[in-house]
Amino acid sequence: MSGKSANKDKNGKRWNNPNWSLGAVIVALLGTFLLLVSLLSRPQFIIMHHTVVLTQGIVAPAVLMGAIAWAIIEFFTPPGRSIEDLLIRIIPAFIMGAFLGGLLGYMFNFGKYVIEPAFNGNPDALLFLVSVLVAGIAITWNAAWSHRHGFRGQKRGKAIVLTRSESGTSKGARGMLALLVIFIVAILIVPIGAGLGGLFVAGHDDSHVLQDESTVIYISGTSGPVPFGQVNGTATFDFPSMTSNNVTTYSHTVYVESNLTLAELNNFAVSKIILAASVKDFNVTIGTGINATDFVPILSASSGNATSVSLAISPALLTGNQSSPVTFEIQANATSMSLNIAAYGNNGLVTVFGPYPVMQVSYLVGAVLLFAAAFLEISVYDLSMGRNPDANAGRKTGVRK
Repeated sequence: MSGKSANKDKNGKRWNNPNWSLGAVIVALLGTFLLLVSLLSRPQFIIMHHTVVLTQGIVAPAVLMGAIAWAIIEFFTPPGRSIEDLLIRIIPAFIMGAFLGGLLGYMFNFGKYVIEPAFNGNPDALLFLVSVLVAGIAITWNAAWSHRHGFRGQKRGKAIVLTRSESGTSKGARGMLALLVIFIVAILIVPIGAGLGGLFVAGHDDSHVLQDESTVIYISGTSGPVPFGQVNGTATFDFPSMTSNNVTTYSHTVYVESNLTLAELNNFAVSKIILAASVKDFNVTIGTGINATDFVPILSASSGNATSVSLAISPALLTGNQSSPVTFEIQANATSMSLNIAAYGNNGLVTVFGPYPVMQVSYLVGAVLLFAAAFLEISVYDLSMGRNPDANAGRKTGVRK
């Protein structure tokens, strides 16, 4: 009895799911983990006291293309029966796919166009990033399921033809169409949108971005709020002063809060902010905060002998709380001042329909397409998880056992 019981326990621990290969499931779990790490975190490792940071803009597309290559191979090969079948499919698939995906991610700036805006607070870019993750997971698990099945009437075992629900050409065509859509949209749609934006703004380097948002909403000095008036985006104010014994002393520093935010600057890929004033030789520091106590500087510039100053904006500077307002510390040897703040986009990343850029539209359209393609790619949803396909196929084809 003890020997039979031991054999029963031993057999009970074996993988016995007719729809899934244990090896393919392990590969799919590993692929899912890599997608999560490369898309939703900033992975870094310490090797021999050196910190190695993975370049997400290359790693994430590499993992995605590896999964796509594996899914294509499983589509055109018979159902796998052994670990050797799995290895000879996944190894070349992920090597070739990872090389191609990493190259495309580098060439088309996947990190710059998708990952950086998403991490910097762009909600549309974040939605697109999540849709890439969902599509990647759908591809990976569809490939894992396909490893034990097959398409286009492929045979399995001893002349046992798969059922139509498992190998119908409509399902195969649907899967390949979904793979094509995911490849084009995930890697190319946002750079294409940025390219279209570049075509629209070509030759118009002073094209306004966020015209209705680059306004002054609050000014403070060393002793509190500073009254100001504003007409057509130009604010006029007097520098704070104090009178004692008929002597007026001016404070020549004010903090001008705009209703731009760090997230908005990154959302719309603003390349420069120009401050035009009524005086010359003033200094400006861009930062966050609303007064001298909590002001956090980012970068500074001086107008010199001009009445305007241009501040170049780089996404690398846009760190911190993305909802923080953009504030300008103004220093000028004057008693009053008129100031206009204008945000410009001249780096070919965006164009605007009104205040809304092509890149934002690309994120939203891309997310919708990726979610739809992920749904098409999932093949297991119309199968019973516990059904034995061999038994059903043998019963329909009349194969004697």
